[in-house]
Amino acid sequence: MNKKIDELNVILNKHFKRSKKSIISIGFSVKNKAYTYDFNSPKEKNMSFGLGSISKTFISTYICELVHQGKIDLNNPVSHYVESNPKIKYPKLIDLLTHTSGYHAFIPFVSSMKTMITNGFNRKNIYQKLDKEWLKRSIKRVKPLKPGKYRYSDYNYAIIGYIIESIEKAPLIEVMCRYIKEVLLMPNTFYATENYTKSDNYSWRWEDDNPYLAAGGLFSNVNDLMVFLDYQSKNKEKLRISHKRYFQTFLNKNVYTGFSWSSFHNSNHHWHIGGQGRYRSYVLFDTKREISVVVLATVDINVQHVNRLGSIIFSNVKKDHHILNEYLANYKNRYVHS
Repeated sequence: MNKKIDELNVILNKHFKRSKKSIISIGFSVKNKAYTYDFNSPKEKNMSFGLGSISKTFISTYICELVHQGKIDLNNPVSHYVESNPKIKYPKLIDLLTHTSGYHAFIPFVSSMKTMITNGFNRKNIYQKLDKEWLKRSIKRVKPLKPGKYRYSDYNYAIIGYIIESIEKAPLIEVMCRYIKEVLLMPNTFYATENYTKSDNYSWRWEDDNPYLAAGGLFSNVNDLMVFLDYQSKNKEKLRISHKRYFQTFLNKNVYTGFSWSSFHNSNHHWHIGGQGRYRSYVLFDTKREISVVVLATVDINVQHVNRLGSIIFSNVKKDHHILNEYLANYKNRYVHS
């Protein structure tokens, strides 16, 4: 094996050593030719995975649609679209989209830290029991810091979801599900519901009226996400404002944020990482090379992250996707439920 394949082999072995019951679904495409692989796949085909924060990229894609239709101005403040407090200076929509609004995450710290220490990650929904009435009150009460500094925040996208509702005069889930199915052509992508997630041992429990669904409540599978990434590449002019590099992130000065998309300076690829409950997800698209990568997984413990797995798959696709296909096909035979 070459060095890139060797590295991938080490990462996969480590992953399954630490999460023996992990289910992984991998997909990648090169110039519109797609390949998918499932490891430890359950009996049902095309298993749906919780996407976590990758849900934000769907919201930002729809925002581009609203801009294109002339329904929204990204330079307007939040107060232009929803009920607000005249004593508060609100950030602009573009500040929310790029996580530079001055809002923090508003995570319930005490309960969150307890489960983080005990389990290594939050198995229970840290935003449980919150609803849209809570969000309305919060918008009128919480004063953001001065905009301009990158602070990743789910709260930003909860507000954006509420703004979409006010513009479209319909529930966010109804608007987005119609868009996902009729425009993006993704039949197996949907938002979490209380009824669905109460029987899903991997997922957070979601209430139907939770405003944080906009930030992390989508479910999908590898085939649908390949379609989504293809849409990003084929509509790059329309989505340019979403892919643009706006600010350096606080984690790495070489990484810039778009509308929740991350990218390196002077690179042609964009990615996002997600996770909720025991689900982990990673998506990447490269507009110049016409490459897309999707990794969806469940985990037993939170010591491994799929972003490293996704990035090394991307490296192997660039080097020689034929060798990668051969390796994954052989590896798959070693990790399938009996």
